[in-house]
Amino acid sequence: MQDSPRLTLPLTVVAGHLRSCAEDLAAGLSGGGPGATMAELTDVVAQLVAGQEAISHALAGLAARVEGGTDALAAAPPLDVEVVTEVLRAAAIAARCSAEALDEVTPSFECVSESVAPDTRL
Repeated sequence: MQDSPRLTLPLTVVAGHLRSCAEDLAAGLSGGGPGATMAELTDVVAQLVAGQEAISHALAGLAARVEGGTDALAAAPPLDVEVVTEVLRAAAIAARCSAEALDEVTPSFECVSESVAPDTRL
């Protein structure tokens, strides 16, 4: 991730694009979609690892904004603000754990990929 912000679109547009891409990926991988080689699927796993890490950072950033917005959220019940912050932090941790789990299976995925013919499509 870059240290300097480079976001030029509204957050809602970026989040909507993320959702749309995730839905397309899910549809493409849940049967019916065009087949992919094991090498391509290995690349997909690598992209999912990076994506889960980015989602973890996004959720942590959202939690920090909610927690740091105490003046702007003064009218909101403090307990609800605390609950939202904690749930966002937990979701960030879960996304990071998902990325770590995917990353740990990558060598096995590569081994499976190397065991089949290069043009094998799933």
